[in-house]
Amino acid sequence: MKLHVALGISSGDVATFVGAGGKSGAILAVSGGLTQNGMKVIVAPTTKMLSSEADRVGPLVTSEDPGDLRAKTEKALSRATAVVVGSGMLSKNRVGGIDPEWVGNLAGLADVVLVEADGSRRRPIKGTADHEPALPDAATLLVAVGNVHALGTPVDEEHVHRPDIFSDLTGIGQGQSITPRVFALALSQGSLARVPRGARTAALITGVEPGRSMSDASVITRELWRLGVRNVVLTSLPTESPARVWIP
Repeated sequence: MKLHVALGISSGDVATFVGAGGKSGAILAVSGGLTQNGMKVIVAPTTKMLSSEADRVGPLVTSEDPGDLRAKTEKALSRATAVVVGSGMLSKNRVGGIDPEWVGNLAGLADVVLVEADGSRRRPIKGTADHEPALPDAATLLVAVGNVHALGTPVDEEHVHRPDIFSDLTGIGQGQSITPRVFALALSQGSLARVPRGARTAALITGVEPGRSMSDASVITRELWRLGVRNVVLTSLPTESPARVWIP
């Protein structure tokens, strides 16, 4: 099964990915699946994105003016099936994100827009700060991402992005091990705390393989269901390409 099918992403969607542990890989996989089906895709980070990741999607278009960005994007999509948009190039080979309010103006140019709306510094799970995520009002689907390998690890700087906030959010102390309930709380009460009006929600658990991690992901899934997150998808991303995908 393709990841975009499992997540229910179809023409007209503005799918926004938040959380940690595989957002960029998920966006790459979804973009690839959609373009293979003949759809036009815009990838629009509202935070920073590595230029190496943007290169794997398609041409990069940048501008600090929303009207100019729209015109450049329309031109680029006449030649390519997928385009990445940004405000400009930053240091360390990163693409600057666009204002979330610009996303709605771009949405009519493509079949699907994919948004990366927060950062995690490559940690498998995170505490979501008050100013996060940078969500567009145009979002139709909000996908909270977490990597199953965070389960059982201690709450510290090595394993959790913003561990202090993570502890406040989930009620678990610094240095204590992350349980399935805590993992689910980080997604449902953190990443999915502010859902744009009318948007659907989903949780994507990454790093899953048949065996122990699949069993762990199943326990996390049950906790997510108890917390009201009904649409849960499991994937082997980011370690496998093409990714394997399961719906519990």
